[in-house]
Amino acid sequence: MSKKLGKYFIDKTNLFISSTTTLIKYRVSKKDFTRDRKLTFEGLVLCMLKLLRQNLQIELNAYFTSVRTAISNKVVSFTSSAFVQSRKKLKPDLFYDLNALISNEFYLDNDERVKLFKGHRVLGIDGSSINLPVNEDTIKEYGTYNNQNQTNDIVLGRVSIMYDVLNEMVLDGKLCHFKNGEVSLSRQHMLLAKENDIIIMDRAYPCFESMHLMKIRKIHFIFRCKTNFSNQVIKFYESDKNEEIVTIKPNKNDSFKNLPYNKNETIEVRMIKVLLPSNEVEILLTSLLSQDLYPASEFGTLYYQRWGVETYYNRFKNIIGVENFSGTSNQFIQQEFNCALYMSNMQSILTKDAQDEANEKYAGRKYEYKINASLSLSFIRSRILELFSKGNESNKILEELKELFVRNVIPIRPNRKFERKPDKYRQRSKPKQFHNRRTVL
Repeated sequence: MSKKLGKYFIDKTNLFISSTTTLIKYRVSKKDFTRDRKLTFEGLVLCMLKLLRQNLQIELNAYFTSVRTAISNKVVSFTSSAFVQSRKKLKPDLFYDLNALISNEFYLDNDERVKLFKGHRVLGIDGSSINLPVNEDTIKEYGTYNNQNQTNDIVLGRVSIMYDVLNEMVLDGKLCHFKNGEVSLSRQHMLLAKENDIIIMDRAYPCFESMHLMKIRKIHFIFRCKTNFSNQVIKFYESDKNEEIVTIKPNKNDSFKNLPYNKNETIEVRMIKVLLPSNEVEILLTSLLSQDLYPASEFGTLYYQRWGVETYYNRFKNIIGVENFSGTSNQFIQQEFNCALYMSNMQSILTKDAQDEANEKYAGRKYEYKINASLSLSFIRSRILELFSKGNESNKILEELKELFVRNVIPIRPNRKFERKPDKYRQRSKPKQFHNRRTVL
């Protein structure tokens, strides 16, 4: 058994961003980052990792104050205009690949830390949308959309996430044009899943093509499906059976051009009924066929794990604040989106040890307690430059952060229910974001 601590991932990140190979690969031009500047390639990346949420000049002043404290006593200043010019030299893929590096490392030789369900990783795939700044560049890249009253043009981006619900890790995330469908994006995520994973998706996703892709890649699936999804599902829903294994075929009216199967292809799936607290019956389709290894009684709880993706979106939007972009070009938006994915994973990693300690400290109380996500991110953000620049001293900083995490916990109150209001935001419109308007406080 082995266990990787937060320091391991800090060191991996440092090694990645300080590498000459990384600089060469992720600079836009061969001429970029060749001269000695106040803001180096590594310094630019570290500044971006702070998640720029306030007025840009305030963020830069705070960054260079941290540099003076963490590295030297030399007073350094940098204008927001110069920072923008430096960002133009950086490819957004750097943060995407950095996140992939960290998420992959999390599962290697980390048996004591990684949570599994009967030997499987449990992954959820789901989509959402985010508001983007309104300007010529984003309109060209993403298009505009009207709200319900057609009174305010907005720019929306389609987001799709593949998320490990047991370990709270984002394995893949994409931001693209809203016209890209969630189902097609989900199949791109599936190419990054591993054999024996279980992928859970809601009723917007089930289709033969996706099931076939997971079958050939030896990935398991659990779909919630509509009761009228197929004649077999309708018949099963109306029957007295609680589960049934059936053979399904693709729709013969579909086009099979460029598909790796024909109309005679078949897939065995197991249909399971799950009774909800509201007495509504939901139908699950799964490739987990063994009734001995995977009793039907477990699937209600297992499918509910998909809710972890929903709570992640809440953290991603409302705590990490992914929609509060400091830049308005598509290049800058992609930089910050990928950076936010990486920081959300680092937040999960750095709070795991603290959560273990909190479980022991608050054991025996009425409620279980979890680390406060908002405060923990704020604490990490305030010390991030020290974490990534002080070498062996980062262990001390991590201990100080852990102490703060454990002191700032919130109770988990089970069985809380809130009325769902699907039309709550139907009339909401987002003000246009101008180039010179940023949060100051």
